[in-house]
Amino acid sequence: MTSRRGFLRSTLGACWTGAALLEQSFFRANQARAQATPGMPSLFTIQKVAEHAYAAIAKPAAVLNCNAAIFENSEDLLVVDTHSKPSAVVALIAQLQREVTKKPVRYIVNSHFHWDHSQGSAAYRGANPHAQIIASEATRRLLSENGAARLKQSLEQARAALEMTEQQRGKATDPAEIRRLADQAAGIRSYIAEMKDYTPELPDLTFDRELIIHDKNQEIHLAFRGRAHTSGDIVVFCPQSKVVATGDMIHSSLPYMLDGYPKEWAATMHSVSDLPFDYVIGGHGGVQRGKQTLRGMAAYIEELTAAVARERTKPLADLQSSITPATLKSLNGEYGKSLLQNSPARSTDALASGVRTNVAHVYERLGAV
Repeated sequence: MTSRRGFLRSTLGACWTGAALLEQSFFRANQARAQATPGMPSLFTIQKVAEHAYAAIAKPAAVLNCNAAIFENSEDLLVVDTHSKPSAVVALIAQLQREVTKKPVRYIVNSHFHWDHSQGSAAYRGANPHAQIIASEATRRLLSENGAARLKQSLEQARAALEMTEQQRGKATDPAEIRRLADQAAGIRSYIAEMKDYTPELPDLTFDRELIIHDKNQEIHLAFRGRAHTSGDIVVFCPQSKVVATGDMIHSSLPYMLDGYPKEWAATMHSVSDLPFDYVIGGHGGVQRGKQTLRGMAAYIEELTAAVARERTKPLADLQSSITPATLKSLNGEYGKSLLQNSPARSTDALASGVRTNVAHVYERLGAV
């Protein structure tokens, strides 16, 4: 477990694990034809969470995708978050048509601006020219100001990861490991080929505090409750299904904090917890039932931030040595256990590494915001 499985400059290299994605020829295929192809790969596990609410849980891949939350209206769909690349969206649309409904995607919500949640947006527009992309005003600004530069950075890191993978492949002797590394390299190449000429797609509908979409079967509330994982995080809540989608503000692994607001994040989460929901669809990991993970994650962010703030005059290395999972009360209960259970490695060393990364990010952010 690392702090938020791989985002851009500090951790993106950790994303290059798992199975191959799609071949370059698929990426260049006609979108409409691809949607109708019975052999389209299933990149997600689609789970019915409640009436008219589904979670598309991203399967492991060489370049990660986020989860998506799907709310089914009477005539169309609203989808929260669009993954790391348009081809993943094409695959998800095909999978939804096979497993859930033929209804078109009408609304696309960017919960925040990060690459693995927003780079597929254009594919929804390609599938339905009438689709609207919705985000907070802050997220649209961040996508406009940072989207192109961060994509360039991600491609540079992808190329470095590809070189490392090929070196490992050249040294490997076990046939299974050689095949795994070959698949991993193919996935990275596919990402580079698909994204090298990509232009970030900006939302065309933004709001300040709250937006409600009214359907004859339900209401869907989009709300900005404060700064957290980024300055523009929004949650999507349906009171009829009692489901909330939270992007990376709330999920089942350690938070990524380098773009975050550690002094405000927990308070924002507590505000979200006031909503009457039974299920949380986070940006990564499985569906959460109830509010236990939310409260545990908020307690961890509060405790870690306070610990770093108290000792911030010390060198960072000293803080990383003194602030560990063993010293954090918030990690010595159910939340800590759940982090280990949700980590592919299920390793205490990985948890400790993630905390060190979080300490470094909070240390930097306290000096910047």
